[in-house]
Amino acid sequence: MSTNIFAQNTQPTRVLFLVDASRSMLQNWDKNSKMFAAHKVVNGIADSLNNMPNVEMAMRVYGHQSPQPLNDCEDSKLEVGFKTNNALAIKNRLLDIRPQGVTPIAYSIEQTITDFGPNAKNYNNILILISDGFESCGFNPCEVVMRLKNQGIITKSYVIGMGIDASEYSEFSCMGEFMNLESEQQSQYVIDNTIARIFNSVFTRVNLLDLNKDPSETDVLMTFIDTKSGKPRFNYYHTINAKGIPDTITLDPAMHYDVQIHTTPETWKKDVELNKGELNIITQPAPQGYLKVAVKGETFKGRINCIVKRDDNIVINQTSNESQKLLIGEYGLEILTLPIIKVSGVRVEQDKTTTIEISAPGYVTFNKSEQIAGAIYEYKENKLAEVFELSETSLKETLALQPGKYIVLYRYLSQKHMDATSETTFEVVSGTTLTVRL
Repeated sequence: MSTNIFAQNTQPTRVLFLVDASRSMLQNWDKNSKMFAAHKVVNGIADSLNNMPNVEMAMRVYGHQSPQPLNDCEDSKLEVGFKTNNALAIKNRLLDIRPQGVTPIAYSIEQTITDFGPNAKNYNNILILISDGFESCGFNPCEVVMRLKNQGIITKSYVIGMGIDASEYSEFSCMGEFMNLESEQQSQYVIDNTIARIFNSVFTRVNLLDLNKDPSETDVLMTFIDTKSGKPRFNYYHTINAKGIPDTITLDPAMHYDVQIHTTPETWKKDVELNKGELNIITQPAPQGYLKVAVKGETFKGRINCIVKRDDNIVINQTSNESQKLLIGEYGLEILTLPIIKVSGVRVEQDKTTTIEISAPGYVTFNKSEQIAGAIYEYKENKLAEVFELSETSLKETLALQPGKYIVLYRYLSQKHMDATSETTFEVVSGTTLTVRL
């Protein structure tokens, strides 16, 4: 998670998880138990908040100390006190909790007065209730929440339901902003939206889609540009997090953005508008593969520059024997050997490496008895094509040339008549050296 917006918060924030561990949380739900889903939600929020500045976390659990038949309406305990960087302690303690009791929600909320302590008004106090059922002890938790908010003990409250029936929504929404987890697969969505609501910020995920429309493309720089001013505001390297999904970032929701995605070639998402109080997902097709220009021959250790073009526009310069990630499609190559090798119709495919092989050059040394005007040529379609113009001043030159037959046409500068033009033919073999005397 990015923390650039959260760093602006000056008042310390304390987040108290109030976790339902009543017996009903053991029920099978969506291939696992409701308690398993609650673990995912608590762990996800705790991990996201763990390194944020000025944020402390704690956890109170109810319904885990006494079995259900005892109907213990005071079965509630602060299991982890407030502390910064507290995610690991919360996650480890939650692993030891075994649901077995009833649901004393009102009593548990009342006990948070002690949890937040006498200096509660000096903090931004957040209560997050995770539960699969309503109060079972005859009290009214909504009244308790309202009273604590009026007293300045609780700043905001959020309720995350574990498969709550729609007919019971009103009984939960009165305790705070309510979100219902319909299935375990919605966990990440609920986590991101809860954090976004807590900090009045906008969480944004960028899904870079492959050919199958899966958000698998990553490791690409993205620039978020203020659409109105045209000025770059944020730069982020796209990342897929440890859970295998694109990571979220925080953005200023007051702006519209043009998103420059620095694939090769680059792609754009124009005039992105963000919705407050919810997770925003930006999708952009970005299927990519790889292009490699390989030089045959193990003895060649050099690098040859290659110009990659698309629609006659230069996309990038790359060097031989290195893979370059490109958007899928058709490209043209100019491999800057002597002579230049041009290759058209090169197709880059999703998650594959397209390899173009060229021969290793041979090395030719030209020894000149005196200064000359001359150049190296080859025959193409029965016509002479210049490969390289030799130096007029240097008496010795060494060049790397592609295998093939060549001709040098030259004249000594001291000779002032055209019939003094001479020619010398030679053949270059890959990986060998040759001396040509002029």
